[in-house]
Amino acid sequence: MNYFPKNAEEISLLKFIAIYQYISVNDAKYFFSTNKYYRKRITRLVESGYLKRNRLTLMLGEMGISFIKTYGYEYNPINRNTKYIPRLLCISNVGSYYNKSENVKFTPSISIKDKETITVKSRKFIGMLDINGIEYLTYYISKNRDNRYIMSVVYDIQKEQFSDNIIVLVEEGVKLNKNNFTFGKNQVLIIKDTEENRKRMQYINSIRWSDVIRNTYWTKLELAEYRFCDYTDHKHKFVSYFNWFYDTEKVSRLKQFLEVNKNRNADVICPIELKDEIKKELPKANYSIIDVDKYVDLKRILYG
Repeated sequence: MNYFPKNAEEISLLKFIAIYQYISVNDAKYFFSTNKYYRKRITRLVESGYLKRNRLTLMLGEMGISFIKTYGYEYNPINRNTKYIPRLLCISNVGSYYNKSENVKFTPSISIKDKETITVKSRKFIGMLDINGIEYLTYYISKNRDNRYIMSVVYDIQKEQFSDNIIVLVEEGVKLNKNNFTFGKNQVLIIKDTEENRKRMQYINSIRWSDVIRNTYWTKLELAEYRFCDYTDHKHKFVSYFNWFYDTEKVSRLKQFLEVNKNRNADVICPIELKDEIKKELPKANYSIIDVDKYVDLKRILYG
C-alpha cells in the first residue's frame, strides 16, 4: 500500500512509539481528535508498513523506523524481552494518556538520564510527571505484583536522592501499608489508578487553597513556616489540607507533631473519601470536609 503519513496526529503517534517502543491499540485513541475512525487509521498505518501489530500491541514497522530516522526524531530500538514488555506498555499507557494535557508532561524512565551509578533499568520508577511545573518521580504497582515487589519500590524510593515529590500509582485491588511509604520527603502521594483520578491528577497544583481557608475559618490564618501544617494563627490553629489523594509524608509529619505536643491539636481539611483513611492515623484531629472540585482552577497560567 503506497501511503506516506502527513497527518499531524498520525506523525505524533509514530514519534511517541519511537520513544516508548510499544503502545496498546486501545491507548492509540489518545492521539486522535475523534475516536470514531482511529482504528481504521491505525489499520492503514499497519498495512503500509509504518506500524506492526501483535494482537493488541503496536510497534514501529520497517517504514515507520525509516520515517523516524529520516526525519531525525528520537528513537529507541525495540526491547524484545517478553518479561519487560508489560512494563513498557504500562509506561506508554501513562504517557499516552497525558500526551495532549496542557498541565502535565510525562517523561518515561527510558528517557531519563541516570544520575547515579545504579542504572535506570534496575530502578522501579516508570517516569517523571511534571504537573504545572512541579516534578513527581512516578511509580506504578499493578495488582499482579506481590509484597516483595512492593517492598522493592519502598527500597527504591528510600535510596532516591534527587526527587522530593513522589507519586505511587496503584492499580485497583492492591493493598498497601501506607506507613511503609514515609521517607522524610516533601510529598508521597498514593493514588488509586482510576480514570477519575487521572483526570484529577492534572489539577493537584491548581487548587485555590486560600479560598478554602477563607471559607472554612472566621479567624485570620497565615501560611505556615512549619513543615507539619499549611496554615496557622501561630497560637492554637495548625491546619493541613489534603487534595483528593493520601499524602503519607504530610500525615506522618502531623502525627509526629501531635505525639510530641500532647496539649495541642490539629485541623485537617480534606474530601469525604479521605477522612476515614486519615483518621486511622490522626484520630483526635478536627476534620473539615470540602468538595475539592469546587476550588479547582481548570486553566492555570504559569509565568516564568
